[in-house]
Amino acid sequence: MVQQSHSLRPACKDFEEHLVLYYYGDCPAPERDKLEEHLKECASCSRFLEDLRAYLPLIVRPKNLPQAFWDSYYRELQKKLAALEEKGAWWRELRSFVRPWAVPALGAVLGLVLALGVTFTRGTWRLWERSNTEEIPQEIRVAANDIDFFEVMDLLDSIDLLEALEKTKSASTGSQRL
Repeated sequence: MVQQSHSLRPACKDFEEHLVLYYYGDCPAPERDKLEEHLKECASCSRFLEDLRAYLPLIVRPKNLPQAFWDSYYRELQKKLAALEEKGAWWRELRSFVRPWAVPALGAVLGLVLALGVTFTRGTWRLWERSNTEEIPQEIRVAANDIDFFEVMDLLDSIDLLEALEKTKSASTGSQRL
């Protein structure tokens, strides 16, 4: 009598990985079609697939746990959920702060603060604006106006220079034509 080996018989190296995926139903469609065509012709891959079907269910067996385990598991889960509810979320605590009476009260306080701020800082802002202009010496303010004048003069000089270049260019092209 021949003793059977508990090892898988070899398959084609190119298809071995795809055969395992095929067994679990995870093989993509194009590769699955190619593999099915190959299985029709290849005996070693067909035997490998048969071995997978025979051995894998024996290897992976679900454990049958006693009812006491599941009861204990259920009690622990209930305790954890209760503790989570007692702790509460931070947004629930924030929401409890915002009561229907708190929103109008908060709005009134903010309006009062804004009104007082505008009332008491009205003169302060004007004094600040005046103080900035008073700190600048008169000579510098006059020089700022002169800068605009000199920029305009530089522009006029540039226009005169461009006109002169244009005249010399047209004169040189006119002499070349002769």
